[in-house]
Amino acid sequence: MLAVLNGRDALVSLPTGFGKSLIYQVPAMIVERPTIVISPLIALMMDQEHALRKRGVPVVALHSRLRAAERRAALERLKKGGRLVVLTTPETLESIATAPLFERAQPALLCIDEAHCISEWGHDFRPSYLRLGDARRRLGNPPALALTATATPRVREDIAERLRLHQPRVLVAPAHRENLRLTVDIVPGAAKFPAAARRIKRLQRPGIIYCATTTAVDEVSGALGRARIPVTRYHGKMRAADRDAAQRQFMNPSRRIIMVATTAFGMGIDKPNIRYILHYQAPGSLEQYVQEIGRAGRDGRPAHCILLFDPADLEIHEHLQAQSRPGARHLERLEAALTAWTGKERAPTAETLAYSAGVPARICEVLLSDLEEAGLVGRDEDGGITIVVPQETFQAGVRDVVAKLKTFRYEGERRLRLLADYAQSTECRSVFIRRYFGEEHPPRCGSCDRCRAEGVATTTPARPSSRSSSRTARRKRGRQGPARNGRH
Repeated sequence: MLAVLNGRDALVSLPTGFGKSLIYQVPAMIVERPTIVISPLIALMMDQEHALRKRGVPVVALHSRLRAAERRAALERLKKGGRLVVLTTPETLESIATAPLFERAQPALLCIDEAHCISEWGHDFRPSYLRLGDARRRLGNPPALALTATATPRVREDIAERLRLHQPRVLVAPAHRENLRLTVDIVPGAAKFPAAARRIKRLQRPGIIYCATTTAVDEVSGALGRARIPVTRYHGKMRAADRDAAQRQFMNPSRRIIMVATTAFGMGIDKPNIRYILHYQAPGSLEQYVQEIGRAGRDGRPAHCILLFDPADLEIHEHLQAQSRPGARHLERLEAALTAWTGKERAPTAETLAYSAGVPARICEVLLSDLEEAGLVGRDEDGGITIVVPQETFQAGVRDVVAKLKTFRYEGERRLRLLADYAQSTECRSVFIRRYFGEEHPPRCGSCDRCRAEGVATTTPARPSSRSSSRTARRKRGRQGPARNGRH
């Protein structure tokens, strides 16, 4: 907070639940000009807006799901300036319609939430994040604050470079929370549901069960519903209204239900009493796993994080990555389309190029960002894209990008292998994770399945004083009522 208030850039990597949002919220109430907060998900943005409004913080959200009247009201409030938190997406920040308004607002701070999305080495890369360095320059180079829960040293370096952070204040905490109990069960696919059922019968609710596919979500939630277990589901193929209803149902403080979901659910979910996260199928990377288990036990009480691992799960992710990631064949089609448009009266937009090349729009956007970064193509004021170097230079540059894509694919494969190594490792689960995130000599946690099997005592952090901690415990018991065993 002091760094950004003093005009210094900052990069913060803290585990989920450590209060990263306060780092921009407190300065936003001190500075006299707007604070712009970039968020990757509209659902996350809506949750943050609701929470800030409840606390009386002046806030507006600008995104594609606003009604016309809501959008007009938000833009009018932005024009007034003053103390204001502006929640928006990278796409809205650079939109031709809204970019001039953001620039005129002269923000005091630019905050990038889920900053790992800016890095191609991050687990949730978003091409629209790549242009935030340019957007920051257009905003007058305000201090930038990059926040993430899951960034390896390599990703942190990439974030700093792409945002053009100048001598940033870097704050990194270990990717570990002492109240999370990490466990891995090696379970073949056919035995998954009985194994999951045995686990959740012994665990308190609420909990989240993560699946890799929408089919698995529907099957697991359906089976739990038939067993009359309180359950709801969430995935990207559901209607937006149904997803919103499922999220409201799960977030209701009085409900103790199970959410069965794909990774589409959860980023920014701040439900303090989630008692377990069970991965029915392996996630796509260790970063994703750490982010998802971080949603459990935010109230500080013990929570269980269980991975049901089957090596065949990794084949699912290999298939999903092959569908969603750009490859050499996509780039070849895009190269041909760009060459065919050369010399035409008007330059094609990204959408037009994607159609001409027969490449999915998101993959086209990723490739265009790579070509822009390499200085091979440029965009005009209307979003038209043209080759800006001689044809021979362009072709040579495309070959370099192909090599980069192959490296990127290898990185995805490496992440999957690391997840298998984690599941099958005989060492402390926490040590494995913390070392992956750059900690050189992490201590054993004493609470994971490996430590419990070897009888290693649980480590307890030093507290300021036993008297103050006992008072805190009594206050918590007074608010929460007595702890109960079994299911809620």
